[in-house]
Amino acid sequence: MADSAELNTILGGSPCCSKSYQTLNIVISSGRSKEFWGKNITIKELESMTQDQIDAYYKIYELNYADKINNNIIGGMIELYSRTVNRVLPIDDVAKLSEDLNKDYVLTSELKAITAGLASVCGKLMSVFSLGIITFKHIKVQVKELCNEQDKELGNEQCKELSKELLDK
Repeated sequence: MADSAELNTILGGSPCCSKSYQTLNIVISSGRSKEFWGKNITIKELESMTQDQIDAYYKIYELNYADKINNNIIGGMIELYSRTVNRVLPIDDVAKLSEDLNKDYVLTSELKAITAGLASVCGKLMSVFSLGIITFKHIKVQVKELCNEQDKELGNEQCKELSKELLDK
C-alpha cells in the first residue's frame, strides 16, 4: 500500500501537496523551525527539498513535538501529584518536590512510556487532559489574586489566614 508521498509521486503531484510538506510549511512560516530542528529553515529551502528530505524533517518534527507534549503532561502530572500529596502529608516545599520529581530519570522515563501509550490511544483527547492540568496549576494563583481583591473588605490579617488555609490544603 502506497503512502501519501508515493501517491503524490504516482499521480504526478509534487512534494508541496503532501501532509508532511504542509506541516513543515506551517512550522517554518510560524518561525518555529529552530525550536524543532535546531536551525532556521526558510520556505525557499523547504521548496527545494526532495520528498525524502521532507519526510526526514517531518519525522524529526513529530519526535520533537511528541517529546514536548510528553514533557508538558508529565510536568503537569507531577505538579498535580505534588499538590495532592501536600493536602495529605506535610510537604515543606511543594515546588521543590515537583522540581525533584521532574529531575528523576526513572520516574520521568516511566511516565513518558505511559503518556506515549495514552497519546497513541487517546490522540487529540490529550489536549483536554492537558487543559485540565494547566487549569489546575493556576488555581493557587487565582486564590492569591482573589485574596488581594478581598483584602480591603476582610482586612489584611483575615485575608492572610484565609489564603494560608486554602493554599496549604
